[in-house]
Amino acid sequence: MKKRDLRAERKEHRQQENKKSILKASEKIFSNKGFTLATMDDIGREAQFSKATIYRYFKSKRDIFIKIILRSLEEVHESLSEILTKKISSEEKLRKTIYHITSYYNKKRNIARILFIESSTMKKILNISQEQELQILHGHPAIPNEFMVMMKKIYNITYQIIKQGIESGEFREVDATDASFILGAMLRGFFLRGPMQAKEYSINEGSDLLMSFLLYGIKKERKGA
Repeated sequence: MKKRDLRAERKEHRQQENKKSILKASEKIFSNKGFTLATMDDIGREAQFSKATIYRYFKSKRDIFIKIILRSLEEVHESLSEILTKKISSEEKLRKTIYHITSYYNKKRNIARILFIESSTMKKILNISQEQELQILHGHPAIPNEFMVMMKKIYNITYQIIKQGIESGEFREVDATDASFILGAMLRGFFLRGPMQAKEYSINEGSDLLMSFLLYGIKKERKGA
């Protein structure tokens, strides 16, 4: 049997904890100052590490930001995967999914705004060239592959929940792909609406409103239908 290298294990554990501390501190700085104004010095002070130590774990501010987003997406995917396997109705799964994503957007509101609203900032984060910028204008954003993989996994869970609901007869016959896309657009639009909507909603109010519109829309039921 191979002898455990306790010293190496302790070192690895310490490095992982340091990375977590840096990411946690960085998220706070990005949330408060935005990506452009945040500096590695800010992150070092918040994490209580020297800038040299920060660079030992991460190549750049961009690298840190991308790691924060990936970690957040992984947490969302893990939680939604648990919802998918629960022995409850598809409607309840969908309700819990919307509630969870609503909670996520509420918690990560400032980080999400950087991703979806600050387009000039995202060009810097993603190193988008002039040629790629033209692609973005034509509807083909240059999103890092790691982002796309995780976003597709999350999207696939909402797709499966809707598809299960259709197959069980809970939901009417619709294109589950279209429905999943619309749900994602509704969630992003609702929480990143900017000045278009001054009213604030609690997590419960927001998720209930979204669920209601997704299931029932606004058309009045016709008599005899």
